[in-house]
Amino acid sequence: MKKIIAVSLLMLIGFNVSANDNAKRLTELLIKDDISIFRDGGDSLIDETIRRVTASQLISEYSNNQYKYEKTYNGKLINIKTVASGVKTDLSGDPYIVANGKNQFEYVSLELKNKDDAMNINKGNKIDMICVGTKNNVMFPTLKNCVTADSYFQKFIEVTIENINKLEVNDKPSNKFEAIYLGLCKFDTQKPNVLYKYKTVSELLKNKADFNEITKFIKEGFTKENQEISMPKP
Repeated sequence: MKKIIAVSLLMLIGFNVSANDNAKRLTELLIKDDISIFRDGGDSLIDETIRRVTASQLISEYSNNQYKYEKTYNGKLINIKTVASGVKTDLSGDPYIVANGKNQFEYVSLELKNKDDAMNINKGNKIDMICVGTKNNVMFPTLKNCVTADSYFQKFIEVTIENINKLEVNDKPSNKFEAIYLGLCKFDTQKPNVLYKYKTVSELLKNKADFNEITKFIKEGFTKENQEISMPKP
């Protein structure tokens, strides 16, 4: 149900490159809501791009079928919530986090993108990270370029807003967010002084007349290629 609501909301909201503070405000709220749902384990749009896993799950899949594991996770975004069993250094002196599975003899290795992050992680700490899977594993799974989920999602919000703010009104959308913005521009042009009255995205969703009209404009800009919600690599 949450995913249906999130998809519906995405069909309504867009950014505005010409200081449309109402559209930008509502869009940022929408994105943050979806991120919160994802991080709380609910159904969100981000589920389509980032896989949520545990250390035990990765170890089990790797042990059962290494070939399948590497086909599944190589180059893919992974959100892992686990407990640090320790922070060690490799032969080059670079730090990595060890997360044990059911016992001390099986583990996942989390290689940090920002090496200084290791200064703030101790044995027993709960960690929540976004990483990239790899096929370069030895005895147990290895995750690359790991960053804290807090820093990853903050950067995602900033980059998304920055990119959409570069759009001109007559540009063609290259992704779902841009198509939403351009559809909203058409609505805003035809019905000025409407969006400002919505203080939350849920209020906008409840107005079926505006919902249907904005949805129509957004769909006009959709192609098969621009409906993806892409998430950047750490």
